[in-house]
Amino acid sequence: MFRSTLVRLRRRHWIIWAFGVSLAFSVLGATESLGQRSGISSEGRAIIDNMSGEARREFRSMSRRDRRAFIEDLLKKRSKDTVKKDTTPAQNFEKLEGFVPPGEISSEIRTMVGKSRRGERDKAVEIQKKRGAIETGLKAKFIGGADCPEIDSEQWAIDYSYKRPWPALHKGVDIPQPRGTPIRAVAEGTVIGKFENQGNRKGIEIMLRHTPAETGLPFWIYSQYTHLREMSPLPLGAKVTVGQEIGKTSNTGKMGRRIRRDALHFSIVYSVRPEWSNNGKVIIPKASYWMDPNAFYRASPPYDSQSLAKLPDDQKNVPTPYMKPDGSLVPPQTKRIWPYPCE
Repeated sequence: MFRSTLVRLRRRHWIIWAFGVSLAFSVLGATESLGQRSGISSEGRAIIDNMSGEARREFRSMSRRDRRAFIEDLLKKRSKDTVKKDTTPAQNFEKLEGFVPPGEISSEIRTMVGKSRRGERDKAVEIQKKRGAIETGLKAKFIGGADCPEIDSEQWAIDYSYKRPWPALHKGVDIPQPRGTPIRAVAEGTVIGKFENQGNRKGIEIMLRHTPAETGLPFWIYSQYTHLREMSPLPLGAKVTVGQEIGKTSNTGKMGRRIRRDALHFSIVYSVRPEWSNNGKVIIPKASYWMDPNAFYRASPPYDSQSLAKLPDDQKNVPTPYMKPDGSLVPPQTKRIWPYPCE
């Protein structure tokens, strides 16, 4: 009798201990241990690290076999290339045309382009709208009826609050393409930013600066390309030509419950001032505004979103230049092209 009682007590203590361990994993997340216990590699655990809280809870509810199959499926779709860190010294920014220290840029502009803190996101959206992040109704119409990769439902400046637990706007356009598809520089320019954006929805990013002479527009233009497969091999300060490959398509970046499809997130910021800064997380052009990426291809003003939104419907279609697969440009003398070749 004594022995059977002792066995029951030991069994009860074991159950309590097991429950406590399970609860600890549930409360603390225990991402790394969760991955290890599921037989998941370090690459797989990196994917778990980038999941949102909701996605991680759903992942945790799967069986060990389903977790492993889920991660293995994602890894098969991913490139085996490792992300290369940008080792260019920060002081080299000072050698680039127009660079100024971050402190010389207003806090409003930093809020416009940067990641906002909790409690400040309503203000950030207000600033972004004031500085161009509003829907314009513009549509790309490729010259000669060319077959070009098109913007999907993720249009310019749509309300993203339904995707976030806070107010948000989509400050760019998404162009889906198969993983690994080369992305092209939309104009001649200079590499001024490369970011891994770990734990950020943007994923791997490259940003170019274009002078008025390089685009034919009366502004300094900053073109942003995110969700890249790996860090671009181009160094900071590198000069690029129109149509030059600057990265490859993927779906990197923090995800929600659904796996993001492979697509380029393409954005444009512009300013009448040449100064800009790089704080190690984001490019901050002085006195800048958001531009509808479709407006970047307009041959004449207006370019500001408020004026574009007021245009009649018959002026909303933008004749859009592009590069062919053989490298030729349409029209031949264009300084601006679509970020993917067209047939």
